[in-house]
Amino acid sequence: MAVADEETMDEQDKGHLTYQESKVFHAEPHLCSVYDNHKRRVVTFEVYGLDTQDILHKQYTYNEFDSLFRFNAELMNPNRKEGRYHWVIERLEIGQVGTERKLRLAAEVTKEVPELPIYETTRKIPTGRMDLKERQRLRDQMDMLNIKREEKIRAKKEASKRKFLEHIFYLQEETKWKEQEQEQAIAHEREKRYQWQLQMEETEEEEAQKAKVLQKARRIAAENKDQAHEEATEEDLRQLRLRWKAADKEKAQHIADARARKERDLVAKAEQKKQVESAARVLQAKREGAWTGRDKRIKKKLEDAVHRALQLIPEIKRLANLKRERNNEYLQDWNDRRWPVFHEQLERTEERAKLRKAEEEAVEKYHKEREVPKKVPTKGRKAKEAKKGGKKKEHKETDHKAKESHGKKGHHDDDGGDDDHGKKDTERIVDGVESKMREQMAEQKRRQELEKKRDEKIQERIEKIKSDELKRIKDYKEKVRLQEEKKQNEANERRLILKTKEEDRLKAIERQKEEDKRLTDVRTRHVFAMEQKQLEYLMAH
Repeated sequence: MAVADEETMDEQDKGHLTYQESKVFHAEPHLCSVYDNHKRRVVTFEVYGLDTQDILHKQYTYNEFDSLFRFNAELMNPNRKEGRYHWVIERLEIGQVGTERKLRLAAEVTKEVPELPIYETTRKIPTGRMDLKERQRLRDQMDMLNIKREEKIRAKKEASKRKFLEHIFYLQEETKWKEQEQEQAIAHEREKRYQWQLQMEETEEEEAQKAKVLQKARRIAAENKDQAHEEATEEDLRQLRLRWKAADKEKAQHIADARARKERDLVAKAEQKKQVESAARVLQAKREGAWTGRDKRIKKKLEDAVHRALQLIPEIKRLANLKRERNNEYLQDWNDRRWPVFHEQLERTEERAKLRKAEEEAVEKYHKEREVPKKVPTKGRKAKEAKKGGKKKEHKETDHKAKESHGKKGHHDDDGGDDDHGKKDTERIVDGVESKMREQMAEQKRRQELEKKRDEKIQERIEKIKSDELKRIKDYKEKVRLQEEKKQNEANERRLILKTKEEDRLKAIERQKEEDKRLTDVRTRHVFAMEQKQLEYLMAH
């Protein structure tokens, strides 16, 4: 809420009254008024208690007032002023903050419902037929209204003129009285200054005599003080030399004591060092014996571990051979059971490959029969290259046919060992595998569709977040711009006020200088006149 700190609400210019409602707060009827100030761009809500006559205010700037209706689609339009005012008055409440009562905006609509005030909307106008006398009387009254109005205006003008003349005469008399007082004050001050000047001259002569006597006494005291200072300095130096001799003697004694103490410490340290070395040798011998015993125990443990490992190697080898034989038996059994299952599938795969190849050959033959024959070169380098390419192609086709015949032969040799029971099991297993593959393909397709929908929703969410973020950034930029503009306007107003104050101060200083100069000139003239009078008086006597 933007409320001016330098002036109260009653002193502020709240603007024009634009809206009114009545509402009951704490069982007391109140009149709620709304003022709009276009220059300061503020909206003020004023609540007046009809019983206690208390007045409470709540003020918003235009930006703060618009931000209350950001999420209200109906009142977002700033032209709906009455609806906005009614919306705010519905949520106004009076709360106790410490010892003061404050007007605040609640989050929801209060229990008290505001009502529009009752105005006099109809006025009784006389209707019906009027006779000639009544009409003439009304005309006379209308004429008298203008006459009375002019008389009252004339009386007011005469009264204001009389007051103005009285004020002018009073100012003239006041000016004369002030001039007389000023002349009396100047004369009194002139006499006072003259007496003061005479007194100051006498005082200066007396002070000069006293200064001479005082200077002589000071000179004698300074000489006595210098002599006493020299004697005290010599005594201090003698005492200082005695103290230095005593300090040197004490320092030599301290040095001798320190040297003796140091020699005793050196002897004690050498003895202690010998004892520590002998104890260290004994301790080292004990450590070496302990280390030798520990090494023997570790070596014995390692030898026992190696012996146990060597005993376990034949058993480990036997178990490994047994495991390898069992694996080979399992793999052989699994191969025997698996081969009949896939044999029929391999046959069908080969048949499909044959049909595909026959269809490709038929298509190729169809195109070859209907294509335009190419012109074969018979001379030059291109003819030789064409002959070489034809030979290589025939050689490749011959090798390919040989490989196919060899593959077919080997395959027919392997078909002789199957039976009818193996074919049925193979068909059943292959059908199960195909159905499982179909289910997996259907599940994969369903998941792909779900993934596609999920991607679309994620993209929509990203777009929405992006648009919301752009909108928020735009609103924030607008808010920052308005704040900067507001700060700039306030700074301009402050600069203008400071500039005006500075100009007023400079003007006041100039006026004061002019007044001081005028008074100085007046005093100078008066002093000069007084001096002339004194000279005339002295010359006369």
